[in-house]
Amino acid sequence: MRNLRDQTVVIAGASSGMGLASALAFARLGCNLVLAARREEAVKQAALRCNETGAAEAVGLVADVTDPRQMGALASAAMERFGRIDVWVNMAGLSMWGAFEEIPVEAQARLVQVNLIGVMNGCHAALPHMLRQGRGVLINMSSIGGRMPMPFAAAYTASKYGVTGFTEALRDEVSARSGVKVCGVYPGFVDTPTNLHSANYTGRTLRPIPPVLDPEKVAEGIVSLAQYPRRSLHLGLHNALAVPYAVAPEATGRTAGKMMEGFLLHSGQPAPATEGTLFDPVAEGTTTRGGWRPDPGTATSLTASLALLAAVPIGLLALSVGLGMRGRR
Repeated sequence: MRNLRDQTVVIAGASSGMGLASALAFARLGCNLVLAARREEAVKQAALRCNETGAAEAVGLVADVTDPRQMGALASAAMERFGRIDVWVNMAGLSMWGAFEEIPVEAQARLVQVNLIGVMNGCHAALPHMLRQGRGVLINMSSIGGRMPMPFAAAYTASKYGVTGFTEALRDEVSARSGVKVCGVYPGFVDTPTNLHSANYTGRTLRPIPPVLDPEKVAEGIVSLAQYPRRSLHLGLHNALAVPYAVAPEATGRTAGKMMEGFLLHSGQPAPATEGTLFDPVAEGTTTRGGWRPDPGTATSLTASLALLAAVPIGLLALSVGLGMRGRR
């Protein structure tokens, strides 16, 4: 585990949520921070908050992860300001919910551009500097949706599976020829302003499937990866579903599909479709948390939690039955 004081950390997507929480966590450890986001005022405020810790030097810059030239300029700015890049966190991204056929194809393509190509652009900008240094840590934000499919979030699943595959391949590639480490982060639902930023075509207000992680918990995990790099970090109970899905995908997938259809499309308050921050940033949502924690006593929250937990034994039961039938042949 290494001391991060005076290390240079770049975070692409640092104006709110997990990115802002991570910036503050690194700041408290005395890191040099280069923060990037599309919202100028929000990212400058994020840098100010980091500087106010008294332990860090932080700068906030405007950059869009979908533009490789802007990511290259971000890396150059970090090198000019601090002389090296020790940690680069590709945090920018958002989710998209709704029936696949109801979502405009251009919106789905844009989501993949932000979530997947944005990560690739960040790594492409940072890696040459790290290779010249002989070391560095790249941290890519995936999701539970990068480990198992999420019904009614097909494009989001595609983007996050892409991040997972890209991260794994890049890790193996650079480990063979350098000291650069590549890590993937896989959280479940996190209490960020995602309800304001995500694209929503469900016709209902967005609500998470509990239990919901605090963004500070994710930030702690990201800091731990910078200190002790490893292949992957799984955060939250939702990751438990990846095991039964891997061994019994039909039973687990059908259960998840039925649960998500009822939860997303047929419950909750009616709401108009929104692109969120897919194409343009919005002024709202500049905090770490979004107040996205459901009341644990409500029927919808209880139903979602029970359905989620029930999917695990259902998947395992299907697996045992299948193995038993094969054993009798």
